[in-house]
Amino acid sequence: MHLLRRCYLLITLLFLALFPGCRKNSQLSRVVGHRHDTVQLKPPPPQQPPTGVGIGNSMIAGHPWHHSGLEQFNIYLPDSPGQICYDLSLLTNFKWFDRGWGGQTSGQIRARFLRDALADSSDPGDGNGPVTLKQKPDFAIIEGGLNDIAGHVTVDSIENNYLWMSSLLYHNHIRCIALNCVGEGYNAFDIVRMGMIRQFNDWLASGALDSLDVTLIDVNSLWNSGTYGGVSPWGNDNLHFSSLVDSADGAHFTEAGYDSVANIIFRVARLPVAPSQ
Repeated sequence: MHLLRRCYLLITLLFLALFPGCRKNSQLSRVVGHRHDTVQLKPPPPQQPPTGVGIGNSMIAGHPWHHSGLEQFNIYLPDSPGQICYDLSLLTNFKWFDRGWGGQTSGQIRARFLRDALADSSDPGDGNGPVTLKQKPDFAIIEGGLNDIAGHVTVDSIENNYLWMSSLLYHNHIRCIALNCVGEGYNAFDIVRMGMIRQFNDWLASGALDSLDVTLIDVNSLWNSGTYGGVSPWGNDNLHFSSLVDSADGAHFTEAGYDSVANIIFRVARLPVAPSQ
């Protein structure tokens, strides 16, 4: 009986001694068996570069030197040197789309804003169809007002259109850059309309769009004095223009003037530069 108990004891001790080794070998065999079962993770897709759009009248389009593709009913027509969106594309290393249309008021710009600034499907009936952008841009420049004033549209109406456009951009997480209104040379405007330019620009300068995170660009000072934020000998009277303005019409910038506008937008708005693809 004592011998049998000893045998059971020896067997138990032997089992305990061997069991950890068996367990270890079992784990090792599982590792060896699955060493080729590693999961191949796909790399994340490359991040798309940002895009920008300029929407406005002939200033954005580049008159009198150039016209936008939108005006020529060919949205794929590339811009040229001397157009603001062309110069911004070079400065930022990402695409800027030119959605300028000469002669339009801020109300006409508003009518196509959903399509041309927000990439919505919306046909304003201008012959370019319901879609002119493939995706929502990250940045948008809005510009207008001079044609409104030429047509005796009230300043309140221009302000309401700027507020409407800026608000839509803000709620769609698109960075808004607003240009103020330039002057009009050669006495083309009477004293009332000259006062309207100043009234609208004063409203913008008062911070009316600050709550919508709008960056204001004072192109009026460039038009009047030739330097950003400068004051001309005539006190920026919106009549006597700088050498950056086309002397033939006394309203639009020269090609060098448009290049200066683009550089100021890039600097003041602190636009990013996309890495090279």
